[in-house]
Amino acid sequence: MSVLYPSVQLNDISIGNIVAWNWDFGDNTPNDYTSSPYHVFKDSIGIYQLNLIVTDDVGCSDTTFKQLWVADDYWMYIPNSFTPDYDGINDLFCLTHHGIREATFYFNVYDRFSNLVYATENIADLECFLNENGWDGKHYKTGNDLPMGTYIYEVYFQDFEGWKHQDKGPIFIIR
Repeated sequence: MSVLYPSVQLNDISIGNIVAWNWDFGDNTPNDYTSSPYHVFKDSIGIYQLNLIVTDDVGCSDTTFKQLWVADDYWMYIPNSFTPDYDGINDLFCLTHHGIREATFYFNVYDRFSNLVYATENIADLECFLNENGWDGKHYKTGNDLPMGTYIYEVYFQDFEGWKHQDKGPIFIIR
């Protein structure tokens, strides 16, 4: 499971007339005594041993266990629009991320004629931080405001495990 959404729906598939369940999630939370609990793990990586003890109507019990791995995951949020109109709200295009090898990052923006209008290899240029970082919607060479419209970004990077990622999508400049 990913640390981004560490939740699981568990289902008992025991055979027989089961009358009692005791689920231990292995994360120091209270046990659950229902047949099919839904459990959310705290947002931390780790290996958790889930244990289930079932008891049938004649008092016989059985135990099973399973290890559950919650792993770290990379992510990147790239918005699809911004409004560089100097009103102090959403004036800069910026992104947020986790688990990215910053030295492998590059980001390009093209106009509808496939002309490069913005480029950076420094992820810090685009990190959302106190409305100070980000792209302001100006052409990277001329410094002129780009017209309102649709632009295409392409991004390349490696995640913390070394896997290569490439993506592209629209960016709308709204003035």
